[in-house]
Amino acid sequence: MNYTVLQKPIDYQGCPIYVRNTGENWEYLTVIGGEIYTASIVATKTAMQRLLGRAYTSKQVSDITQYMIAMAQTTIDSVLGTKHEPEKT
Repeated sequence: MNYTVLQKPIDYQGCPIYVRNTGENWEYLTVIGGEIYTASIVATKTAMQRLLGRAYTSKQVSDITQYMIAMAQTTIDSVLGTKHEPEKT
């Protein structure tokens, strides 16, 4: 299976976060205290994208990536017993 790593790992509270995808499967991996934590989602393209064989838009990739990072941050906060304050936009 070929994975695409979407960005360089980011650091959150001393834990690296990796986001990758293959097709419509998106996954984050993080290392907390020497243990690997991961979760995945399926993000389906729009019907038109599937019909025309088009890739995700850059906005879709950005939104999905941010969602995966938020999931990883929540996992890190939960395991470390800390609380993350969401960014105000």
